[in-house]
Amino acid sequence: MTTSRRLMVVSHPAVLPVNQLPYVGLERLGWSVTLVAPAAWSHEYRREPFDCRPHADLAGTYRPLPVALRGRPQRHFYTRSTRNELRRWRPEVLVIEEESFSAAALQWGVAARRERIPFAVQAAENLDRPLPALVRQSRSWVLANAALVVARSPRAAELARRWGAAGDVRVVPHHVPGWPEVDVRRGEAFRIGFAGRLVPEKGLDVLVEAVKLLDGGVELVVAGDGPQREWLEAQRFGGRLTLLRGLSHDDMGSAYARMDVLVLPSRSTPNWSEQFGRVLVEALSTGVPVLGSDSGEIPWVIDVTGGGFVFPEGDSRRLAGLLSRLRDDEGLRRELGERGKDRVRVQFSVPAVAATMHAALLPVCTN
Repeated sequence: MTTSRRLMVVSHPAVLPVNQLPYVGLERLGWSVTLVAPAAWSHEYRREPFDCRPHADLAGTYRPLPVALRGRPQRHFYTRSTRNELRRWRPEVLVIEEESFSAAALQWGVAARRERIPFAVQAAENLDRPLPALVRQSRSWVLANAALVVARSPRAAELARRWGAAGDVRVVPHHVPGWPEVDVRRGEAFRIGFAGRLVPEKGLDVLVEAVKLLDGGVELVVAGDGPQREWLEAQRFGGRLTLLRGLSHDDMGSAYARMDVLVLPSRSTPNWSEQFGRVLVEALSTGVPVLGSDSGEIPWVIDVTGGGFVFPEGDSRRLAGLLSRLRDDEGLRRELGERGKDRVRVQFSVPAVAATMHAALLPVCTN
């Protein structure tokens, strides 16, 4: 009889069941997963804190623990003894789904080292930003002692190595959960979609300007909310605005089905560039082609999926040209959508990401 390998995961994104899906996938691949997450979390776009919720398949080994500085991804830390948790569950490997320069990564990494448990740490950061000396020292220690770095993109992997990663560095991308097929009757207008926070760095102004350069006959479908909502509602262009607010993750499949193309026009700042662009793979998973700026990892995602085109950040004219091309060529839209959907399933689906994580973790367990 084969004994399951014991895995503990520490993750603040895992307060939501949808972000627990890769670990459900690991359970199905023979791992025994204990999942630690903050008992409550806050979000800048939500007024009230919310409690964590376990996925049904992980409810028996889901450990909600209190944290200080909830809602601060890099600064929060656990107020229970991390060593006691490790001694209780005795994992063969610990995955810290936090950045290497975060307080939680140092806290759990030190505890794992003291208990002689190999650990992995996440790397999604894709900018070499200036950090305080103490934070850089903490990052160096975590990366020097991590047996595995789970990098979310090639650029993140490159930076982790540059910052001193001594263990194995593997690209394990974020997952896309997928939705049931939704059949939405197409209208006469060409429907240009956007999904995400309505904030300046997402480049919504670039998209609106591009839409204004088209000769009408379009519908702008925006799924999201944020500080720029009133500005958006005040814009005038040759078409209709449909604003979808308050959508849950389960609602997003229907939202993407309303779009002929999704645009992610992100604009980099000194402290941020797009680390992945999850909406790209979400839209592609439903067969919707995508256009994205060259901010951060957007070109990588579009290149590996083959599901769309890239335009320079802030270039509304280039974006308008690509939108016009897709509007006029239904066959091209179908080709991009079908190719992107197939490649997302192979590389970014929950089973695919779980299998990639499984392959990355096995050597850590056997060493």
